[in-house]
Amino acid sequence: MKILCLLIIGSVLLFFAETAVAEDSGEWFTAENVDCQLWNSNPDDGQKVRWGGACKDGKAHGDGVAEWFSYERPADRCECSFVAGKAEGVGIYRWADGVVYAGAFKAGIIEGEGFIKYPDNEMYEGEFKNGYPHGWGTQMLPDGTRVMGKFKDGGYVPSD
Repeated sequence: MKILCLLIIGSVLLFFAETAVAEDSGEWFTAENVDCQLWNSNPDDGQKVRWGGACKDGKAHGDGVAEWFSYERPADRCECSFVAGKAEGVGIYRWADGVVYAGAFKAGIIEGEGFIKYPDNEMYEGEFKNGYPHGWGTQMLPDGTRVMGKFKDGGYVPSD
């Protein structure tokens, strides 16, 4: 049983490594198509953004679509509400690699209730904090294994 728990914890940590962000990391970007700034809490090298929405005081504001792109790869797409340039409230983020998150954002970071699904059908539904599963949730592994309970900083916390 302990080996299964360790395997589950390890897979959870690997599963969420791409979505994890530090609270103080991030960078402001000026959109390529309009003079409007957007915050990205986890930028890639050479990344740029296009913004389809309104601006207020030089920053993205209200409902809109931000397309984050770099080099020749397809764009990541955030269909979200923005406040002062940062995703805020409920939205959908689609990464170019097929990962999809639907749920809450706070100050540009995945935080609150949400659902994330990976191309291999691994998924998690529940509470997020600072980009990680944190609180109560359910994870479904590609092999059909279901893990329900408390998560902390991206890892499952087994009950004693």
